[in-house]
Amino acid sequence: MKKSVLSLILVFAMALSASAQAPQPKPEELMKNVVQVEKTQPVPEKMKAGFDLITAKDSLALLTYVSSDLLEGRETATRGTQLAAEYAASLFSLWKVLPAGDTPRPAFSGMGRSDMPAAPLARGYLQEFAMKEISDVSTEIAIQVRKGDSMKFRTFQSGIDFMSMSSTPESLTAPVIFAGYGITEKEIGYDDLKGLDVKGKIVLILTEAPGKDDPKSPFQKKELKEKYFPQAGPFAFRMGGGFNKAQELAKLGAAAVLQVQASANDADLTKGLATPRRQSDDRPIINEPRRRLLIPGAGQRMPWESSPTITITREMANFLLENSGRKIEDLKAGIESTYKPLSLVLPGTTVTLSTTAKTALVRCRNVVGYIEGSDPVLKNEYVVVGAHYDHLGKRGDYVFNGADDNGSGSVGVMNLARAFAAVPQKPKRTVVFALWTGEEEGLLGSRHYVQNPPFPLDKTVAYLNLDMISRPYDEKSITRMARMFNFPAGEELFKKIKPANFLPVSFAAGAGLGDVFRDADQYVGLDLFLRESGSNERGGGGSDHSSFSAAKVPWAFCYANLTEDYHQTSDSVEKTSSDLVEKISKLVYISAYELADK
Repeated sequence: MKKSVLSLILVFAMALSASAQAPQPKPEELMKNVVQVEKTQPVPEKMKAGFDLITAKDSLALLTYVSSDLLEGRETATRGTQLAAEYAASLFSLWKVLPAGDTPRPAFSGMGRSDMPAAPLARGYLQEFAMKEISDVSTEIAIQVRKGDSMKFRTFQSGIDFMSMSSTPESLTAPVIFAGYGITEKEIGYDDLKGLDVKGKIVLILTEAPGKDDPKSPFQKKELKEKYFPQAGPFAFRMGGGFNKAQELAKLGAAAVLQVQASANDADLTKGLATPRRQSDDRPIINEPRRRLLIPGAGQRMPWESSPTITITREMANFLLENSGRKIEDLKAGIESTYKPLSLVLPGTTVTLSTTAKTALVRCRNVVGYIEGSDPVLKNEYVVVGAHYDHLGKRGDYVFNGADDNGSGSVGVMNLARAFAAVPQKPKRTVVFALWTGEEEGLLGSRHYVQNPPFPLDKTVAYLNLDMISRPYDEKSITRMARMFNFPAGEELFKKIKPANFLPVSFAAGAGLGDVFRDADQYVGLDLFLRESGSNERGGGGSDHSSFSAAKVPWAFCYANLTEDYHQTSDSVEKTSSDLVEKISKLVYISAYELADK
């Protein structure tokens, strides 16, 4: 996703502190998740016509246009995304994919009469909606501490005294409680929240867990260590959000979470705020303010957005704790000396969090089409295949072409739409093809679809997501992947795998999707790593399948290598592998057909 410099600082701080990878399977279980095919099998006849239509040559042709300078980086709600949407819609129409977007409404003149002909209006491919554009964001925190007849008051500024990703114009005032590390682990008899009512409160916590550097700490047990002291890596956001204390507090009704970095001091925090993002001489230096888009009136937020989470300095924390007579370091030391909670209600202490911003409405569009199922009953059930087609846009003379992210996934969806349209024998269920806008702004297009589905979500049997499928692994990146998942003798294992042929597939537990991909691969021959998502994970990572995961729709997510060109102007078409796009498109085609034809 798109992030500002300040947001990146906060994201990495939270990745190191609050969000950890879920406990991984045992090594022998991981080995079972590696799929290798010695000899590919002939494709079943009913799928063959579509399978053969998916080629590297056609994939490259589509991707060359989608990632061209003409489309100006496809930033949401710009001319570039409109061109991309109209291009995809025209291809859907050419291939006889049925439209599943909006039915246009007649335009009315000032005299109250329609300016359009009376003929019935046909449904289109575009699912259009409005987003709220947020700019010039400013956040302020005011702390009031009363004791008897005396009152102290201080105001703190975002980017100077604290780090906040909040972009929603809002104001909230609430009392404060100190909840230690914000942890409940009943198996080791530790509960910071015991006896505390966090609902409607602003909760002050320390990040991580007690005893990070103490081998005697109960939190040094393997599962807890992985949970609270993660090893952050470049794939963290792709492989799953892991456990997040702030999200858990939000579920209990916390109005906001103020967190103090347990392993860093104020000097480190303020240095990070004062230091501009390091720029490479090979990459453009762009100092333009970035906007943010939100769905107006969307109601329920995604799980990781439930409450504002703000990283504050120890100076701020000590001001909050003034009535307690304790300092944050004293409380931290007290907890770590006994491994018992020291949670406190902070009487007379109130925080007001205020965020202001300029707002405007902009028009956005998803592209949605479908191929109707052949069974008179099962055609009312759906398999959805999707990818986001937006990217970061244009800044000055620099175009962020987004060939891999996510021109490649968009081409994959178009490959499948053409393939399903071409097969004489349609699967039993209806297959839906969707290109999402606004993923880089917070999964907004897929979230709008989930909130306004053209096809019932309770009849949607699976969602298959394609994001960044054109960059092959190499030996360095595949070894990094092995170490990340703690493979036994990782380097030895991956000597059996051709890096350029490797593909991780994450999927929701309980729906049998891993078996579907395993079976489909016998016709394609990729080296797969099948990764079942844990219950604590936010849908397996930061892409549009998370919207469907939040709606309890089974999902799978295909993604290739994450390179140094991610979110750079260097993400260009000549660096992509159209052969890999072909193979992954074929794998998802077979998988989608099997799911739709069960």
